[in-house]
Amino acid sequence: MTTHPRHALKQRQRGISLVFALLALIALTLGAVALVRSVDTSVLALGNLAFRQAGVAVATRGTEDALAWMEAGDKVNDGTLNNDIVGNGYYATSLDTLDVAAKAAGSATTLARVDWENDGCKVNGQDEASTACIQASPVKMYGSDEVRYVITRLCPVAGPDNDRCARPPLPATTEGSARDGNKGLQGGIRTLPRDYSPYFRIVVRTKGPRGTVSFTETLVHF
Repeated sequence: MTTHPRHALKQRQRGISLVFALLALIALTLGAVALVRSVDTSVLALGNLAFRQAGVAVATRGTEDALAWMEAGDKVNDGTLNNDIVGNGYYATSLDTLDVAAKAAGSATTLARVDWENDGCKVNGQDEASTACIQASPVKMYGSDEVRYVITRLCPVAGPDNDRCARPPLPATTEGSARDGNKGLQGGIRTLPRDYSPYFRIVVRTKGPRGTVSFTETLVHF
């Protein structure tokens, strides 16, 4: 018995259609897997961004705490801030070589670091050489966020600044208007104070519940 040529051609066409159907199914499956992975990655990135933004918002509370500590007891004016107060994360010099985020770890540059985790300034659990390992303020919790700060005075050395510290560039006098009883506004000269404090640098580190870390930096003077 012989097979009709037209019947054999139909069988071959059916086999080719099956191959194409399987290839299309594989392509659709791979596309679906890639889409799921892309969505998971996007959700993870958005979640990390949200936690980081929340950390930055909480850092303002840490800055306020640092300011409140500096202003309590008139520390700015009585000379208390002329010297280091390590227990509160305060340093009377600018610490120009301070690497607060340990970005230089593992490089040829050796910089001072902050002991944020109370582990001797380790980086990813490993000991790294540094010129100094300075202490931060005690931990304060705001919800699930851990906040610590370091304050440095922008002066080259500790002790009285003796005009060696960085200060805001304010003039000695300024022209303005003054209210004089029944005469209304009159021009005059108003003397500005010359005893503004040096600049202080406040670096706040916030560690979120998922391990996200945020840093903020603020310059203030009094």
